[in-house]
Amino acid sequence: MKCIRVAVLVLLISCINNRENKKTERDTKLTQKEKRNNKANLFRLDLKLHEDFVSIKAPEKSNFELPDSSAKTAPFKLGDFNADNKEDILVYLGACGTGGCMYGLFLKQYGNYYQLAFFDYLKNAEFKIEKNGLWTIQSSVETEPYNPSKLQVSLFKWDKKNSHYELDSTYLYIDDGVEK
Repeated sequence: MKCIRVAVLVLLISCINNRENKKTERDTKLTQKEKRNNKANLFRLDLKLHEDFVSIKAPEKSNFELPDSSAKTAPFKLGDFNADNKEDILVYLGACGTGGCMYGLFLKQYGNYYQLAFFDYLKNAEFKIEKNGLWTIQSSVETEPYNPSKLQVSLFKWDKKNSHYELDSTYLYIDDGVEK
């Protein structure tokens, strides 16, 4: 009787281990498949700091075009914008006008593959790191030409739900010359 119990116990343990191994193998294959599929939706960036240049290759099936094909795409700011412990890149894309220049924020996923999380004009860009590690992007532009005492300030914040930066608020800043 004891031998039968031991045999049944060994058989059960063997089945459980076999099941766990198959689950681990299936999860590994799924992760690799997700990376391959995800790769098709990610940008490939090659950062050349010594040349102050970023080579950007858009996903094959995207309609993405650089806003200014004559501009030198350059790294503007490196940092962990979305607090995931990976170094992201804010890239200068050119297409400058009175409202600033076009920038793209690329969030590192793995290797040289990045997700485009912000694509908009910035002027006088400033950055603030919040308590939770997320970065706020601030842009300001004069409301009257050559009058820096009146600025329209725009704040862009990380939207976790949609995995991108979006406009959070805009306000008018007026410097009345009185120190506070």
